[in-house]
Amino acid sequence: MGQPRRVWAIAGIAVVLAVLLLSPRFGRADPTGDYRPVLAPDGLAIGCYPLPGGVTFDFPYQLRSDGDVEVDGELRRVLVAQYDEMGEAAALDAIVADFAEAGFVESQRPAPPYDAVLRRPGGARADVVRVTVEPLPGVEEDMIVRGTFELDLPVAEVGSDSPDCESPQSTKRWDDE
Repeated sequence: MGQPRRVWAIAGIAVVLAVLLLSPRFGRADPTGDYRPVLAPDGLAIGCYPLPGGVTFDFPYQLRSDGDVEVDGELRRVLVAQYDEMGEAAALDAIVADFAEAGFVESQRPAPPYDAVLRRPGGARADVVRVTVEPLPGVEEDMIVRGTFELDLPVAEVGSDSPDCESPQSTKRWDDE
């Protein structure tokens, strides 16, 4: 009885060793050293739903959501993004400067809850941009994302024929919003 048990034990050990030795050759991906997923292009940067006046931001940000909603009985576009590596005041100044470069003028007295209200001279009443900037709580000096900004904008039509403009990952226009 001892002999068959020993044969099975040796056979079991041989199978385990074979599996261990051969496993790197079967069922494993080749390491590439690149473990980041391919990200969809930024919908603002490729012009899917452009900002009024062709504004582009000259500071680092991430688009979080963008969609059309009813605001005070009027159809408006609400864009939410996060700003990086700057404080709340610097982010607000950067947003205002980018719109000013496109010909918008800042109101001297923005109505709460907005931090800035911008108008295009000679533009329609709906051609107004309202800005709210808020720092993230508990942000440390070495963190990249520092806060969130929200833009209340005129509704925009698709401005690019890029296939990426059909992707919610680029436009951040989710069906459930």
